[in-house]
Amino acid sequence: MNINHLWIIVCASFVFFMQAGFVCYEVGFIQSKNVISVAIENILTLVITTLVYCFLGFALMFGPTHLGIFGGNYWFLSQLPLADPSLGYVFVFFELMFAGTAVTIVSGSMSERTRLLPLLIAAVFLAGFIYPLFGHWVWGDLFLSQPAWLKQLGFLDFAGATVVHGTAGWVSLAGIIMVGARKDRFDATGKITKLGRSNIPFAALGTFILWFSWFGFNGGSLMEFNDRVGLILLNTNFSAASGVVGAILTNHFFVKDHSYLEAIFAGALGGLVAITAGSNYLEPMDAVMVGFISGSVVVFSGLWLEKLGLDDAVGAVSIHGFGGATGTILLAFLAPSEFLNGQTRLVKILVQLTGVSVNFLWAFGLGLLMFYLINKTLGLRVSEEEEEKGLNIVEFADLYSWQDYLKMTHYESLTQDLSGTIQVQNQLLQKQAKLLVETQEQERVKLARDLHDGVGQSLAALKLQLGMIAQKIKLEHPNSQLSGQVESTVSLTTETIEEIRGVLFNLKPSLLQDKGLAASVEVLLKNLEKASGIRFKYNLLAKMPIWEDAESLNLYRVIQECLTNILKHAQATEIVVNFSKLRSNRYLFQITDNGQGFNVHEVQAGLGLSSIQERLKMLDGKLKIFTEEGKGTTLMMEVPYDN
Repeated sequence: MNINHLWIIVCASFVFFMQAGFVCYEVGFIQSKNVISVAIENILTLVITTLVYCFLGFALMFGPTHLGIFGGNYWFLSQLPLADPSLGYVFVFFELMFAGTAVTIVSGSMSERTRLLPLLIAAVFLAGFIYPLFGHWVWGDLFLSQPAWLKQLGFLDFAGATVVHGTAGWVSLAGIIMVGARKDRFDATGKITKLGRSNIPFAALGTFILWFSWFGFNGGSLMEFNDRVGLILLNTNFSAASGVVGAILTNHFFVKDHSYLEAIFAGALGGLVAITAGSNYLEPMDAVMVGFISGSVVVFSGLWLEKLGLDDAVGAVSIHGFGGATGTILLAFLAPSEFLNGQTRLVKILVQLTGVSVNFLWAFGLGLLMFYLINKTLGLRVSEEEEEKGLNIVEFADLYSWQDYLKMTHYESLTQDLSGTIQVQNQLLQKQAKLLVETQEQERVKLARDLHDGVGQSLAALKLQLGMIAQKIKLEHPNSQLSGQVESTVSLTTETIEEIRGVLFNLKPSLLQDKGLAASVEVLLKNLEKASGIRFKYNLLAKMPIWEDAESLNLYRVIQECLTNILKHAQATEIVVNFSKLRSNRYLFQITDNGQGFNVHEVQAGLGLSSIQERLKMLDGKLKIFTEEGKGTTLMMEVPYDN
């Protein structure tokens, strides 16, 4: 045995360790009531793959070709030593690990609702027919010098981004379509819900194991130990790292309501899958680009599948299907010219697209047919009651899972009763708070009407009569001191009427309905500036959303209360009011003064602050106070809005 054969055996052992990585990863991402089922499934699918692939699949994939479609001769590994006594069994061992990887991926995607027997039958067909036939079209010349028709077209897939991962990803897509989503995965509106996870540190451990094992996956595909091994391993690591960066940035800028947690895992694995196609061909910076783009694609494709109502328990379709296709296609754009086999880059792009398309049609088409037939004959899915109990109990009658299930159901019953009581009380409190606010507004409107119809009309009549008296005195006694006093009284009456109008506007801001919140606040600030002598600055930094009448009134009252508190307590000479838009459909109302500030921990909330917080709570808003003694105060009110 030479060093090349030793290198292949070591790398094959690395790839075998991926099975442990998949178990940890999948167990970490599913509910605890199904972890035993998933772990045992992975063991059994590897057992089936070992037997079926070695005795049937290997011959179809690497045996002497028939019409370039399928191989033969090496059934049950017969005649293998005659073909290559030195490499034969070493090569079988290495390729077996690749087949095991493809089969394991499919079972993981359908976790938590699929019966064990259908998965094992699917493993037989995948390891014995679907995977080896497509592999023959691309890699059929690796063991024997013979044509492989996709390879002859110029299709490049160094270590299996399409052959292994693409095949597994598209069969997984067929599987999740046929088996359907997990119970309660989507709510009545089609929005995805969180089902809970077993152990995220376990998933992180699985990711590290897979990352480590991928060095054998790509490094061993060289089939020899030479000076390109370092480049392959470095490219593999670069792509995984940049895949995480691409996924996180995509999640940050384009995705709502999804944590960075999923992006980290998906980005790393997506980068590893993508670089599998070209780790031997690309330079390190190209590997970084492949990983970054694939990390982004994996995130977007996962969201797209969710919008379609497809439930992939471990993200296999987005990571292996879309990630593999991305890496394979990018290879045509980034590969150095010496690896284009004399083809132009445009032709190479078309060839890579052809290979990816053939892989999708073959794997997805046969996968859909396979799962359809299994579903019609045996049934794929456990019952709803069995799914609720968990596959640990249903498939393996695990005693400890039964105990956990009984404890959980009892706990859920208690918490649901308690939760229901709390919810009713919260709804009652909210209803009472809303009623109180509505009552306050009704009283304000009534008071404004009474002032307008009573005091306002009386003052208007008084002003008219005083004006007539002043005119008469001025004509009959032009030099009398009484004339000046009467004119001063008329001016005082005019000022009182203006003050009453300001009070009426504050009590019933009719401008809200006519011009909206922004214009009403601007008028309020002008009135306060005129009355108090304090300088106001008003900056509308983003277009005001269209609020409902009740929302607009509550926001107006909140702003009014904030300004009133500042006038009463802050001793400010300048107030700045900024309105701006935040990310995720939230609007920011910010009021800053240069007053004396206060110690938040020493000041108790008065009626004004309580009213502000109560109104914001009804709007699902938040209040933040930033202040320090002698350095002014900033009030930041964050309120959600609909597009």
